Amino acid sequence: MRKNIKFATLVGATVALTLGGLSAVNSQSVSETVEAATLTLPKSQGYTKARVLKENTGRISKADKKKLIKGSIAGMKQNDWIDTNSSDLRHVDVTKLSQSDKVMLSHFTLDLINQARHQMGKRSWTYRKGALKFADRTAREYYNNNRSVWDSDHYVAGIKRAAKASGLNYRAGQVYEDESGLPITSDFQGHDRTIAALKNQIYFNIKQMLFGGFSSVGSGDPADQYGDANRYVEWEHAGDLLGLRSAQGYDAKTKYFGVSFSGLKNDPDKISVHMMGVAKRYIQNYKKFNH
Repeated sequence: MRKNIKFATLVGATVALTLGGLSAVNSQSVSETVEAATLTLPKSQGYTKARVLKENTGRISKADKKKLIKGSIAGMKQNDWIDTNSSDLRHVDVTKLSQSDKVMLSHFTLDLINQARHQMGKRSWTYRKGALKFADRTAREYYNNNRSVWDSDHYVAGIKRAAKASGLNYRAGQVYEDESGLPITSDFQGHDRTIAALKNQIYFNIKQMLFGGFSSVGSGDPADQYGDANRYVEWEHAGDLLGLRSAQGYDAKTKYFGVSFSGLKNDPDKISVHMMGVAKRYIQNYKKFNH
């Protein structure tokens, strides 16, 4: 069972990551070329399958931990993508997305995860509408009970209720969620984002999860803090996303996936991202899950 270690994202940072490059979009021609979002694991620089697995099983040496941190720093620095698609400049309420936008963002997030999984020799996860409904139910549980990624732990009681309603094994507890939060910036208030900003922030969230749970504080560009080894504190989210949690082969070969978002009643600027991965072994009622 995956430990309930949470992943809190930055507060008051990422203005450059959120908006960088968007001002240039307006001057592009109709035939603009849009760069695809890509993620590369710097395996030659210390970020290896063996080290992520050793870290997750508590068997990593100090020397390997140092190399893993070095590789994670390289990963944060080298992976830099900004959405320059002019069609993504439309504004949305992140907590009231259309179904098509939810599906699109689930696929966008999933593509980033699968890029990393493939580089570790792992099978793809796949989108499933049941996983998206599960993510939506989880988001509602968080909102209704005023919980968020800024709490000390996952909202397990809410996840269990959402799992039960989705035909999943709720008694298994928190074996589903990788949670992050959208960075708080001065450029977007409350639940408002452009699709481009939302994709940029999700891209950054996935980077953080893969590369040591990178944490930043204060305002300004978080890239200024990438070289600080003390900001790389956990690889359990990487272990889950990459299927590198168990040396005994207990990791699911693949999962169904969906992503949803929730706000806070008393602080609309804080938006949690619920990335839900469902292994087949936890589906107890396929009809209910797929409904």
